[in-house]
Amino acid sequence: MDYRSRRLPCAVIPLLSLLAGNAGAASAALERYAGTFSGSGTIVEGPNASSHHVRCNFTILQQGATGLSLQGTCRAYLIIARSISADLARDPQSGQVTGTYTGSRVGPARLTGRQAGTDFDLMIEWPKPLYGDRTAQMKVASLDQDRFRIVVTDRIGVNGPVRATTDLTLLRR
Repeated sequence: MDYRSRRLPCAVIPLLSLLAGNAGAASAALERYAGTFSGSGTIVEGPNASSHHVRCNFTILQQGATGLSLQGTCRAYLIIARSISADLARDPQSGQVTGTYTGSRVGPARLTGRQAGTDFDLMIEWPKPLYGDRTAQMKVASLDQDRFRIVVTDRIGVNGPVRATTDLTLLRR
């Protein structure tokens, strides 16, 4: 057998490199979020959508090459505390990210979306209406190797404005 017949066509080599690079990049992006973080920001809470300053502590564990598990607590006014958790899994075939968010007053929510580089763009589907609807947007953006930001936007009221209901910046400890 001629050695040339075992070579890959030239067009396939860049494609395989790209696919391998994306899988490696996706896994590296998840690794960036693993660790212990603390930070602060604002959350909107209650039927009147009142804004509160919070301080948060999170532990984030990488679950294999395609998942993350986040657990933590956010506190406001030293007396109000809320446990928060999220589990995310990325399907390497489709690039789709799915998961569950727990910590809302309406119960566990479903997360769906995509990972773009080190960032996530997710839709939240609440189990019951929250602020007049059952969906919100969550963006998780890596600011650098040791900081990231979580921003959730939601419509406040049936015909009300869309505004940030969560805006947290977290720093690796």
